Amino acid sequence: MGQIDPLLKDAMLMVIPVYNHPETIRSVAEAALETGLEVLVVDDGSSREVAPLLADLDVRVIRHARNRGKGRAILTAAEYAREKGKTHIATVDADGQHEPKEILKLIPEVEQDPSALVVGVRRFPEENVPGASRFGRAFSNFWLRVQTGKKINDVQSGFRVYPVGILNTLKTRESGYAFEVEILVRALWAGFDVREAWINVHYPHPDKRISHFDKFKDNLRISILNTRLTTR
Repeated sequence: MGQIDPLLKDAMLMVIPVYNHPETIRSVAEAALETGLEVLVVDDGSSREVAPLLADLDVRVIRHARNRGKGRAILTAAEYAREKGKTHIATVDADGQHEPKEILKLIPEVEQDPSALVVGVRRFPEENVPGASRFGRAFSNFWLRVQTGKKINDVQSGFRVYPVGILNTLKTRESGYAFEVEILVRALWAGFDVREAWINVHYPHPDKRISHFDKFKDNLRISILNTRLTTR
């Protein structure tokens, strides 16, 4: 794989928010370490603590005593990154969907505009992609364009690079999956650029895929969020 500029590598933290993914978190953490970036795992109140599973790996683990939501896990990582003098965090899902090495496809966008939020646009394979993922992406893409006038190709992608300043200054209300939609809208409203790069993803067979996205509750929260943001 290619290399990340040493200065940017020192300034960036790779973050893996995790909630009840004991089968995949170790392989994801190992792949994240191969990028050469410092790796932080935020254990969002998993039933089985994550730290013992990664005890022999050079990763930092922060644990929430209870499940607080993916958005809150990302904000916890941003607080840690600020304390360590980092300027950016790269977020990678813990279920094995993302390949951490794909961060190299987002890096040129960060270098072009370090103040921009960069989204990895999932290149959906032909097999095993849940219909809910395809619909959810189209649904959120449509509403973000209504709310901001901007076209983003994958509003629900969790593979991103955030400037720490955006996360530490913008006020958000969502703490779960809807956070990733809200932060994009609020970043655009605040005048930040959102840039994109296409990435490859892997979806295991439905029998082996574990998702904590509740099709009813989380889609309802996103719908309520979209209503609130649109009426604003």
